[in-house]
Amino acid sequence: MKIPGPRWPSVSTLILATAGCLFAFFATNVVNGAPTTHSHGASSTTAPAPPADQCDWVGSGGGGRGVRPVYLRCSRGAVSWRYPRGALRVVLSGSGGRSFRGCVKVSGPARVYLEAKGTLRPVYAPGDGKHESLHRCFHSRGPIAALYVEADEPTTGRSRVKLQYDLEFSHLIDDEGECRPCSKEELAKAYCQSDLVARGMVRAVERRPDLDAAELILRVTKMLRRVDEADDNEVDSSEVRRKEVRIRVPSSCDARHGHGEFVIMAKKRLGDLTLVCAPRLETWAEAVRELQTAPCVLKS
Repeated sequence: MKIPGPRWPSVSTLILATAGCLFAFFATNVVNGAPTTHSHGASSTTAPAPPADQCDWVGSGGGGRGVRPVYLRCSRGAVSWRYPRGALRVVLSGSGGRSFRGCVKVSGPARVYLEAKGTLRPVYAPGDGKHESLHRCFHSRGPIAALYVEADEPTTGRSRVKLQYDLEFSHLIDDEGECRPCSKEELAKAYCQSDLVARGMVRAVERRPDLDAAELILRVTKMLRRVDEADDNEVDSSEVRRKEVRIRVPSSCDARHGHGEFVIMAKKRLGDLTLVCAPRLETWAEAVRELQTAPCVLKS
């Protein structure tokens, strides 16, 4: 049975009334403004620009009914907002000045909207009927994207809003790119940049409409590469020891159970392994033999 879409309440009158002015104001401050003093790596004094390694923000309360700016300049990080009041305007940007696809996971008493062409598009609301582990994704227009995080009405007791974000700057940033087979050059790049590369057999494909995805259940036969244990993006070692991992694939790709051995290349996104490339072992071995150069040493 199809579940009807959620009825989104409108954003607060203040944000709607001031959004047009804030667009121009904050766009200027992305380059010239100083970040809030609650942010990791931020300075308590006014600076020409936010620090380049600013990934996370931790703060509490708010400025009454005002909007507090938050600047984040990493590809991965989190916002932790205790006792939320008013709203945050979270500006996401990465290196290189390129457009990107952003994905977020959100929990807590707040509503999240994407700023787009002078309007605010709903991204998250408590009780919107969607799974809490759903990756809510969007595309930037240019090198930055802005999210409004609006606190719900004050609640009694302790409360916290958590927003995790992941920005992807690859050219494979749409459903069509994610679903088509990778070229040999893309395979080499994916091998060197993925958080997990393993040979294995697809034991099953589990449909997860609540996550707008399918999960490949891979029985690992050989581990080819994984992120070092000291790295923040480490793949869960307990998954590897079980010799079985779950890899997310967008529902639009219509993943199916295939026979034979594959080389699965996956990255961590918001704590979940997501598929990058999945050539058959024979295809990967041929690419390793034929490629003249690669970003790292390739193995099969």
